[in-house]
Amino acid sequence: MTELMYHTARHFHLLEDGRGDYSIEIDPRTVTEKRVALLRWLGFNRASLGVQDLDPHVQKAINRIQPYEQIRDVLGWLRDQGFQSINTDLIYGLPWQSETSLARTLERLLELRPARISLFNYAHLPERFKTQRQINELALPAADEKLRMLVRAGSMLDKAGYVLIGV
Repeated sequence: MTELMYHTARHFHLLEDGRGDYSIEIDPRTVTEKRVALLRWLGFNRASLGVQDLDPHVQKAINRIQPYEQIRDVLGWLRDQGFQSINTDLIYGLPWQSETSLARTLERLLELRPARISLFNYAHLPERFKTQRQINELALPAADEKLRMLVRAGSMLDKAGYVLIGV
């Protein structure tokens, strides 16, 4: 990453800290406090974390185990290092997810107060994405349940002071 940023700076005029937006997507399962500090030193000042869902049963179904404490710690490290904006990604319509379980995930995530929360619809395309072939299609929520998830999540985000900016 250091070498990449060095070469990028050689070929492009990068703005000094605070004048430019330099964002990075972070998988909370693979980052350490030391790596977050390095990313900040390299000039990154915005980060997006792939949370997906905080329910252990849902996480197991999508093969993405990352406990709440791990998400909380990474958000704390990013704030401690002075990242200007922190985004989290959530997905609705995942296997074993329900309106109630997504609401619980959102309640816990709202406690952490990320600057932005991106809420995406899960698109099940196993013929296109090999990793989705291991997902049990019978565990996917029905269309009406997905709609209830979206409506409730939107209401919760609105009540928490988040503003819908669209896609």
